[in-house]
Amino acid sequence: MHSLSLRTHMESSGGGTAPHHFVCPISLQPMQDPVTAPTGISYDRRAIERWLADGHATCPVTGRPLALADLTPNHTLRRLILSWEPASTTVEPAGAPSSELHDDPGLDAIVAKLMSPDSCPADDVLREAAVMASLSGFARRCMLRAGVLTRVLRLFASCGKKSSQEAMMPTLDACLGLVDALDVSADEIRRLVVDNLALVDALTHVLVTLDSGSLSDGDVATREHAVRLLESVTEAADAALLDRLRPELFRAVTAVLRDRTTASPGATRAALRALLNACGSGKNRALVAEAGAAHEAIELELASWPSSPGGSSRRVTELVMALLARLCACAEGRAAVAAHPAGIAVVAKRVLRVSAAADACAVRVLAAVCGRAASPEVVREMARVGAVGKLCCVLQADCDPDVKETARAVLRMHSGVWCGSPCVSAYLLSRYL
Repeated sequence: MHSLSLRTHMESSGGGTAPHHFVCPISLQPMQDPVTAPTGISYDRRAIERWLADGHATCPVTGRPLALADLTPNHTLRRLILSWEPASTTVEPAGAPSSELHDDPGLDAIVAKLMSPDSCPADDVLREAAVMASLSGFARRCMLRAGVLTRVLRLFASCGKKSSQEAMMPTLDACLGLVDALDVSADEIRRLVVDNLALVDALTHVLVTLDSGSLSDGDVATREHAVRLLESVTEAADAALLDRLRPELFRAVTAVLRDRTTASPGATRAALRALLNACGSGKNRALVAEAGAAHEAIELELASWPSSPGGSSRRVTELVMALLARLCACAEGRAAVAAHPAGIAVVAKRVLRVSAAADACAVRVLAAVCGRAASPEVVREMARVGAVGKLCCVLQADCDPDVKETARAVLRMHSGVWCGSPCVSAYLLSRYL
């Protein structure tokens, strides 16, 4: 396979000017690895990372606070840029090595080794390819076009099936590093003809193995790569695959939430999304709750505040509330939230402070925990920690009508108890019910 010469492609496509939303506001070049800030502005990853590394702590466009942990990959924008033909004439940033503007023998050789039908690629080849893909968007695109992603995922799945899985850990680690560098998304997983169950089994083995004992820096990176791939696989999974996820996988992913020392913000968010995706199956909700995910999600929320609501805490809160809302659809999840000493309080505290999405999920959690089967102690705690007052505020705020109706239903259900509580304003209850 020969890599595409950008100059040749420019001559054949006639060049072109990139649409303004493909251009990084910092580098003024079409983005090759777009990431989006909480402000909604997208930047090329290298450009915004340099900006933050220079000591800036704000979004260059809006001036709002911004940290590296707040940035999330924009897979949709990246695919749009890659599909825009003229973009390939200018996608590489200024100062890109001249070898990327012509056929690159080193890249050709790596791709040939990865795609060789006669032998599996060696671990050092996989790692060299990962370095190339992480440093060059051009190399990443060439590998994707050559089918490297499918090849590596199949290798990863086959290694996970072998009886000597411990001996295969270096290869599994190298595969995960390359998959992460190729920035695999759920859409790409859906398009590939791979055995997703075998992928999940291999990921389960990796995460369970890394859940035992202390982790080196390399182990932490491998675990993050595994969790990010699991997020994409579970997002692309159908109901049949979700129903086959094993309890030990949920325990291992929950351990990532528990590890607030070495787990990066990206790994934490990926773990939350993976659990949230898994809870699309009713069978899994009880298993995720039994793994302690509700408890750890609440602990994570307590640890991530106070900080800027516009930063990473907001994103974590939205995911935590969404996960708790899913878990509260089962009795085990409701019991776990109610059993946590700060469970009801922290959910109530976040209402009307983060986003409309977080409000909807938080109100659902309060409604589920304080349903008809709620214990008298839970009903009293709702008043004591301010949850009842927050539900009254929801009725006054500019919220979604369905969210207001849910809040009103809860208030009506227990109004007889709360009207006599010194922690609740009887005037508010009588006015808004």
